Amino acid sequence: MSDLKYERSGHVPVIDMNKSDEELSVEFYEALTTVGFACICNSGIWELAKDYGRKANSFFHLPYEEKKKYSKPNSYDCHYGWLANGRVQLEETAPAPDYKEVFHTNRITEGDRTLAPPIIDSEESRKLRAKFEEQASRILYLLGVAMKLKDPYQMVKAHSFTEKKNPSNQSVVWYPKVDKSLLVPGQLRCGEHSDFGSLTLLYSDAPGLQVMSRELGEYVDAGFIEGGIYVNIGDMLQMWSGDVLIATKHRVLLPEAKFLDKERVSVAFFGHADDEALLETLDGSNKYPPITARQYLRRRFSATYGTEQ
Repeated sequence: MSDLKYERSGHVPVIDMNKSDEELSVEFYEALTTVGFACICNSGIWELAKDYGRKANSFFHLPYEEKKKYSKPNSYDCHYGWLANGRVQLEETAPAPDYKEVFHTNRITEGDRTLAPPIIDSEESRKLRAKFEEQASRILYLLGVAMKLKDPYQMVKAHSFTEKKNPSNQSVVWYPKVDKSLLVPGQLRCGEHSDFGSLTLLYSDAPGLQVMSRELGEYVDAGFIEGGIYVNIGDMLQMWSGDVLIATKHRVLLPEAKFLDKERVSVAFFGHADDEALLETLDGSNKYPPITARQYLRRRFSATYGTEQ
């Protein structure tokens, strides 16, 4: 049974994952080389993410001292942990940090109660991650087909999602009710940014996402589809593709005044290449010098989270 409730999602192309690989490779290539975003339906992700997001949301209502036990360490090698409101600033020139809290998990946190509580690291979270990984791998393969790579699985092979050597993370993002007395003029729930890694898959329970339109040169609403999961290219994959695939800037606005008392929850899968994967431009152009995924991500994480070099 289809989980698609609407036919389009604002500025972002909608792609039905029930289509053939031949059709999908064309549609993903078109969307991710122009808009940089797609909204996929019939992916098997939405209901899992919705259920998990509702349950994981309760963590963010715990007392500060309880949440603090799981704070993200200031180290590149720790792609996990809780980030308090005010600790993340994705837009470097923003007047204030993002108005949100985040909990990152990865393969290292699974089953370790000192790193993640059971409400975050649960059976539901693992089922969801498996589905995220499945669809991310499929999309990377489809892009390999569309780009006519000698081995269409080249990008898939560089993403060992099920192994601890891969730094990909699944993140619950909680946007609390907005206290206007705490706001700084110009502050957003999530500042303008492009993602760091290869491929992001995103569930949200409410509108608010905006993407930069390359045609208009301004931000436009991404739209909101019940049943839709957003997919976007990250900076690493843009570089690796020789700028064929596009990492589009995006942001999350504060809600309208009448909705300031409403929370918002997202669950994202940030797919990264394996640490030691050597990224050489896929088209053989040598547009960028070779670099390992680990080296590339260290630079980006340091700038955003103040992590060690």
